[in-house]
Amino acid sequence: MSRLIINRMFNPSVCKNILRHTNVRLFSSTSYTSGLDSDDKTKVNQPFSSRPAYPFLLIDYILNNPKSSSDGRITTCDYNTPNEKQVLIKDKDLKEEVCDAMTVGFSRYGLRVELYYNNAASSYGPAIFYEPTDPKIENVATYLPPLPTGSQIQSLAMSSLPIRDKNWVVGVKLVGSQLSLCRPFGSCKWINIKTMPHSVNPLSNLMFSKKDKRFYIPTLGGNRLCCLDLHSEIPGFTKFKFDALPKSVFQELTDVSACSRTDHLVESPTGQLFLVKWYGEDSEDFDDNTLNHVTRKFMVFREGERSHKHSKTMIYTEDIGDLCIFVGHSEAFCVPASSSPGLKPNCIYFVGYNFGVYDLTTKTCTTFCTGDNVPLRKLNFPYWPPLH
Repeated sequence: MSRLIINRMFNPSVCKNILRHTNVRLFSSTSYTSGLDSDDKTKVNQPFSSRPAYPFLLIDYILNNPKSSSDGRITTCDYNTPNEKQVLIKDKDLKEEVCDAMTVGFSRYGLRVELYYNNAASSYGPAIFYEPTDPKIENVATYLPPLPTGSQIQSLAMSSLPIRDKNWVVGVKLVGSQLSLCRPFGSCKWINIKTMPHSVNPLSNLMFSKKDKRFYIPTLGGNRLCCLDLHSEIPGFTKFKFDALPKSVFQELTDVSACSRTDHLVESPTGQLFLVKWYGEDSEDFDDNTLNHVTRKFMVFREGERSHKHSKTMIYTEDIGDLCIFVGHSEAFCVPASSSPGLKPNCIYFVGYNFGVYDLTTKTCTTFCTGDNVPLRKLNFPYWPPLH
């Protein structure tokens, strides 16, 4: 029988007044915990400490909140343009709740990745834990070899869920442009891929395409993909061919011409590939003479039917259907909005220098800020600190 769960994500001290004025109900038959031991000093990365039943109900409420909540903890205001909104979160505890709700979405399928200390090598290496919800499938814990001292993992991608199969491959991108592969149940050593510095975008993330059976990462210019087959240590390149953009988009490109951009590749559960272009710029706060990097816009391109191994046709789109895309300092991923209460279809959820949601239908970018107008951010998620 289902029971009402009020956990750390929606604890009464923080959300009592918010939930009182909504029809939100949180039902679940189980609750989840990360299983991390905070007293274990060999574990230096703890992405989350609990998993709520429906983490995005809080985000959904904030997105649909009127100009100001009755308790004054949330205020929504238009920003520079009608398509930019800023949500001011004035309560410190609520700020943490929103941070957790946004970042918990990046922990999927019962997967957990940490750093562990390898006594024999006197260094750190990644550890991957897979705890399936199906009790018939046994848990898997895999400890990968240590990485060179001073390395910092930016993103990690896998060819499949962790299985005891010699064909399972783990890829990591270190800060910069270094790519390395490891076959945990094969030779179990890191194979450094020789790439030219300009062949990998240092701010983009490694991803694995289940359909193509390849690792991908956009190049620095964003018009090609650096690709790695599972059984090759030599990178290749796939060219993007972009279809003509609608005339209505030209002005939007002019508006973001001075923005920085990162490119992220993501694959839907049905195997459709999307290229997400993330635009941001520095915004100066004259009150305290600081700069904040803020998101301005996203553009999405879907893979067309004329694509093949060495060339992918990409078509501009403003409609990804029931899907939601998550981008941040990790492998981007895509899920149906119907898979979790509170998720909004045709939206992009982003974390990093700032947190927020971009609605592709209305082209509205909603960013979350603290009460003193500082963007809500969590730069250490899910980056791993340098290895000592």
